[in-house]
Amino acid sequence: MDVITYQHGIYPRSEEVVAATRGLERGRTTREEVDRAFAADRADFIRTQREAGLDYFSDGLLTWQDIFRPFVEVCEGLDAHALVRWFDNNSFFRAPEITGELSLSASVPGEMEDDGDLPGPKMATIPSPYLLSRAAQSDEDRNTLMRDLTREILRPVSQELVARGYRLLHMQEPWLVYFGMESEDWDDFEKAVGELREATEGATLVLHTYFGDAGPWADRLRRLPVDAVGIDFVETDPEELGTGWSGGLLAGVLDGRRSLVEPVEPVVGFARRIAEMAGPSRLIVSSNAELELLPRDIARRKVAVLGEAAARLKEELA
Repeated sequence: MDVITYQHGIYPRSEEVVAATRGLERGRTTREEVDRAFAADRADFIRTQREAGLDYFSDGLLTWQDIFRPFVEVCEGLDAHALVRWFDNNSFFRAPEITGELSLSASVPGEMEDDGDLPGPKMATIPSPYLLSRAAQSDEDRNTLMRDLTREILRPVSQELVARGYRLLHMQEPWLVYFGMESEDWDDFEKAVGELREATEGATLVLHTYFGDAGPWADRLRRLPVDAVGIDFVETDPEELGTGWSGGLLAGVLDGRRSLVEPVEPVVGFARRIAEMAGPSRLIVSSNAELELLPRDIARRKVAVLGEAAARLKEELA
């Protein structure tokens, strides 16, 4: 069995970055000082991934305020105003608001352009079509909105990322398992994901569900046109997935919302159990959710555990 590992989503910023950005807002520091602080954090996260032996590299989305904002900033017809709680976490995002006809003003968000120092193979995190369409503020039919957002934003951005050398695209999808999905929405969702599949030929496409139990949706999830489906195993019983998982499976086995650093041995044992029960063609070992809400030193230690656990599993499941 093929085993890989990477760390997705927003990575926590250092105290130096937080202090520098606050100082900039208050006129006490300069933009150059803030840029240097971010650059140091970026270099530290790249070094952390390399030392852990991860298979794909991310920049940690360190300059992202939330998963939506960079896309809002490069899209005409989108704005961000209302502050909304990020599920049941003590954090918030500014909901994308539809203000007019959608069109991109840049091929990728500005935060994704400065990737020259990012080693390969590179991976990128983006919102899934369902998440983006449900989190957005609009009076439009949500499935129509999902198709529009996919066609005008997510598809062209994904296509450009692959052209820029990104080998894996990780779609965040907490909305589905947290709030559920009506049966009549599945076909449109599958078509939207299929558009991204077409746009990312040659790269690995992952849809990652988290913040809820994926068990009730397992049969539909496994039929989506993606290379792997991510499951939050803090919330989901492995037995709910069934057997014969023909595609890839991202096993979210580290808890991104708890500061307890998991010991390697139980992580390896749990991931091995998942692999043996579900039988996926590829096992991706990662966290159940992004690590943004954790202290930076805890996040760094979790990434190290991730790398060590994956190395063990590569030997055991080869």
